Amino acid sequence: MKTNYLGFSPKIGLLALASLALALAAHGQENTAEVDPPQASLQDTQTAAPVEPAPGKILNNFLESGSSYETLSNGFGYWAGGYVRAVASQGKNTWNAEINGQREFGDAGVYGAAGDTYTFNSDWYGALTLGSSVGGFFWPRLRVDSFLNRKWAARKQFITTLGVGYDVAKDVHRDHTAFIGTAYYFDGPWIVEDGVHFNVSNPGTAFSASGFVAVTQGRNKQHYLTLNVGFGQEAYQLIGPTTVLSRFPSQTASVTWRQWLGKNWGFNFVTDFYHSPFYRRGGGSFGFFRDF
Repeated sequence: MKTNYLGFSPKIGLLALASLALALAAHGQENTAEVDPPQASLQDTQTAAPVEPAPGKILNNFLESGSSYETLSNGFGYWAGGYVRAVASQGKNTWNAEINGQREFGDAGVYGAAGDTYTFNSDWYGALTLGSSVGGFFWPRLRVDSFLNRKWAARKQFITTLGVGYDVAKDVHRDHTAFIGTAYYFDGPWIVEDGVHFNVSNPGTAFSASGFVAVTQGRNKQHYLTLNVGFGQEAYQLIGPTTVLSRFPSQTASVTWRQWLGKNWGFNFVTDFYHSPFYRRGGGSFGFFRDF
């Protein structure tokens, strides 16, 4: 279905350079089996592709709420919405849940998802997430994502990820996805990640692929700054109940800033940009979180 990955324009290029200048330190593991948990990736409001998980990419035990607004070119109007998400750990399980209300392309709906990341042992962990929606032709009727992750090297600072997913749209489209990715945790306060998503959409057996590179800088209880860029193909994109854009390239870029203002609370700010042959989109989201 929708596989948005990162657009480049002079404005985005300047933003990327500025973000990288701020981010030239590193985020790595503090010891053999544990890393500072960096910024959790915000789920794309288009449910474009599975959120790439890494052991430190899940912030444990927090509640967050916020809103988003984005403008689109070529008469496509605006997107707006709000979200609530929570993550809680217990033993070997890290549970997560999210409710996201969104208005896109003149329609509105609510998407909900819940999942668990389970630690099998010091080397292996996996994740499973299920989601569905009410209203909003652009939300999936059903979405399932699963990942299996392996830690490598002496400090277990290198992680490889394999994932599969299934997406049932509210029209006739169905998507089967696969993901391959890596993450490396340096000795300083930063992480570098990359990955490739493969997608087969039916009817028509349309194949698409997209990739991304992400850099995160910061430390837990201080701040995290993440720059994510990429590009790829989209098999199709719903812009109306019966209107589909199909087989076209797209690019996206996003910067996420998670800042602690106190010991257990702070804000999360995301700005993102999207470009395709049909329209451009720009905007972001802002929310407050509290650790517990």
